[in-house]
Amino acid sequence: MAEALLRMAERVARLGAWRVDLPGFTSTWSDEVGAIHELPPGFVPVAEQAFDYYLPEDRPRLRAAVQACAESGTPFDIELRLRTATGRMIWVRVIGEAVRDDAGVVHHLEGAIQDVTVRREAEDEARRLTAIVSETLEHISDGFCTIDRDWRFTFLNLEAARQVGRARESLVGRVIWDEFPGLLGSVFETSYRHAMASGETTEFEAWFEPLSSWFRVRAYRSPQGLAVYFTNVTQEREAREQARVSEERFRLLAQATNDAIWDWNLVSNETWRNDGFEKLFGYSAEERPSITDWSTRIHPDDHARVTDGIRRAIDDGSASWSDEYRFLRHGGAVAHVFDRGYIIRDAGGKPTRMIGGMTDLTERKKLEAQFLRAQRMESIGTLAGGIAHDLNNILTPILMAVGLLQEDETSLDRLDLLATIEASGRRGADMVRQVLAFARGVEGKRLQVNVRHLLRDVQKIIGDTIPKNIQVAFVAPHDLWTVNADATQLHQVLMNLCVNARDAMPLGGILRVEVANLVLDEVYTGMLGALSPGPHLVISAADTGTGMSRETQERIFEPFFTTKDLGKGTGLGLSTVLTIVQSHGGAIDVLSEPGVGTTFKIYLPALSGAVADASAEVAPLPHGQGELVLIVEDEEHIRTLTEKTLERHGYRVLPAHHGAEAVALYAQHRDVAVVLTDVAMPVMDGFTTISALRAINPLVRVIASSGHATKEAHARALLAGVTASITKPYTIDALLRTIHAVLHDEKVDVT
Repeated sequence: MAEALLRMAERVARLGAWRVDLPGFTSTWSDEVGAIHELPPGFVPVAEQAFDYYLPEDRPRLRAAVQACAESGTPFDIELRLRTATGRMIWVRVIGEAVRDDAGVVHHLEGAIQDVTVRREAEDEARRLTAIVSETLEHISDGFCTIDRDWRFTFLNLEAARQVGRARESLVGRVIWDEFPGLLGSVFETSYRHAMASGETTEFEAWFEPLSSWFRVRAYRSPQGLAVYFTNVTQEREAREQARVSEERFRLLAQATNDAIWDWNLVSNETWRNDGFEKLFGYSAEERPSITDWSTRIHPDDHARVTDGIRRAIDDGSASWSDEYRFLRHGGAVAHVFDRGYIIRDAGGKPTRMIGGMTDLTERKKLEAQFLRAQRMESIGTLAGGIAHDLNNILTPILMAVGLLQEDETSLDRLDLLATIEASGRRGADMVRQVLAFARGVEGKRLQVNVRHLLRDVQKIIGDTIPKNIQVAFVAPHDLWTVNADATQLHQVLMNLCVNARDAMPLGGILRVEVANLVLDEVYTGMLGALSPGPHLVISAADTGTGMSRETQERIFEPFFTTKDLGKGTGLGLSTVLTIVQSHGGAIDVLSEPGVGTTFKIYLPALSGAVADASAEVAPLPHGQGELVLIVEDEEHIRTLTEKTLERHGYRVLPAHHGAEAVALYAQHRDVAVVLTDVAMPVMDGFTTISALRAINPLVRVIASSGHATKEAHARALLAGVTASITKPYTIDALLRTIHAVLHDEKVDVT
């Protein structure tokens, strides 16, 4: 076993034993020596043949060493080059010593051969790399020196000697504190000693009084002591200070204006933007768009004109550029801006910088539009008031005559013609009433009205006009509160909403009209605007039709605006609805998504006498125990109010503006207990966000908030894996009870 281990050790170490008997130089060697020579096992050459494997220039040295050992017993240990039996050149270490007999005469030589090729090649490579490093250090722009543990210089490159104004020969071997006593007690000494003792890299800028200069220094601990890079940065600091003063003046001016100021470096393509961007457009310091991202925030219809104009101004040698265009706010809303920039060029005329500012014209544009709309409406009101009496006088006898003719007529063809005339007359009368209602406001006798009865009447009328491919559902509880309203006007509101929903579903779908009691709290009224907390009636008309884009939603209440084909709509239906609802002290909330559908929610103040019994049955609101809730909502006022509500009721809150931010925050805060996410958002919609969160944690608790109470929306929520859903706008009661149920794994109805 010992012999086996020995042979194993020889193979691992590439070490073999040999012996030469005297006189005659007959030799023997181990198998590993043969392996080193790349000879077959068992082959043993005579001593003279063994010399032939060594390179001719190395043989004399080997012969002399062997001869001296044989004659005088002088041991040897040398490294030589050997060419193996296969022609490969290797390095070997040959060790030999004499063995004497009892008479003291050298009887034989014995020793070892070891393959040291790998070590020699590594040493050669190390020497090559050392030479490269030394050459590199001589040509770098920084000064460089090495210091041993006794604080003596061991090396300085030419730049180091130049910067300190000394010949490097006069410094090598000398103690740094003796040669530069001004370093004692300075940041140089404390930093060097700290780096030497701790092994931590230190970097600093400091004033060196003997040379009246500023130096930037980086010191690293090395195996031998310390390696130091340094450069004179006096001129750089002076230039930097001048630039800082200039930039400070610029920023003070930028803070003194309400505009969004920007500074574009045309050489490096870097940009700076002041805090005005956050005030005007909602972008924080981290989110303010770079010059590359900035172009993507221009409205698509204005993009080519604006970017081409800027490029022409830069290329044509112009001193300035200006334009008015639409710019996207944080969250996707559109702002109208006036933007201008001034181009700075170098002595050769090359553009190097562009500085400018953006003025938000959105409110001014709205005021202008409102003023023009008011002028239009004043004109419409004057015109309508002048012709309404004459039109009604014309339409009244026509409709009366049609009725009389229908009583006596028996011809089916003539009855069809009379029906057509009657429908056209009634449509004309409705148009006159809608124009008057919108232009002059709505008036009428206000009585205590049960909307449940109105809903029953509308259902009868709608049943004859709704196509069979549209499923209709009218829902109202028996204990519905009453409202103080004009029944005819509310009837008109319900009819307009149902007709709009019908027209939005040409291929069929679902229409659900629902009326419910609702007590509005401060959060609810904060979301909706001009409402006061208290009992209200909410009328919801939800369809699964084509839906609307954000741009369309912003205009649906404008008079004469319509998306219907010519002759199929007047554009006054929703304008009239808004006027009627506002005249009753109510509000309208619209939620729509292209391809999903639209939900109109109308909130009307209910008679206060019905509130006491309903509120008395309300259980105390549940509170949180410090659980972390991630709120994902792109509408700032909803997000802020929800955040304040949850914090007030014992929860911690982590707000996110959109889905992409929510996923990033969830990955960082794994203690999130529940996620409350909007469904329709820019950047990443709610369903995509939920899928991404479930990829991180399949057990994540998610509450989806949406204004679309449709079967399709519920199906998508279920497929996305939500734990519960809540309909906007939600009350404090609904919000807290839903979160409490989800956190405590109680049954929650997500349909």
